Amino acid sequence: MDLKKQQDLSTQGENSDLVPKYRVMVVDDNKDILRTLKLGLEDSGFLIEAYSEPLTVLSIFKTIYGNRDGSPVHMPYDLLLIDVKMPELNGVELTKEIQKLAKNSNAITPPICFITAFDEYYEILMDLFPNNNKHDSDICLIHKPIEIENLTTRLKHEIALHKELDMA
Repeated sequence: MDLKKQQDLSTQGENSDLVPKYRVMVVDDNKDILRTLKLGLEDSGFLIEAYSEPLTVLSIFKTIYGNRDGSPVHMPYDLLLIDVKMPELNGVELTKEIQKLAKNSNAITPPICFITAFDEYYEILMDLFPNNNKHDSDICLIHKPIEIENLTTRLKHEIALHKELDMA
């Protein structure tokens, strides 16, 4: 789906009321989990782009941050939901690469939530991003399994928090 069509859809409600929908990129190498997250979040009103390969995501962000003619970067995502444990490029490495691209473009990285089922990764991420519970960081941590309702609430909270920080 092209960006213009996605933007148009992001403001259409079920009854043609203008209701903003959050645009979320979900990255998880497990295609069953990816499909479950995509369907559950779409049923909750999110617009979802789902990817199973982190290198594809990195390529997308190289395009987003690289194709500039002096105009500001338009970020098509309100939030990134990234699995931690993935082959080729894990979630932390992918995040660092995206942040580096954003910094080199003088742009802002969208809020990023890590999602993991592995307790050891959760603990490592807590050490890497110790302020995440105080919202001093753009990174949030979500432990799997999580019910879609709880995930939806958390993602909406993170998006709202990021928008507040942008306005400050």
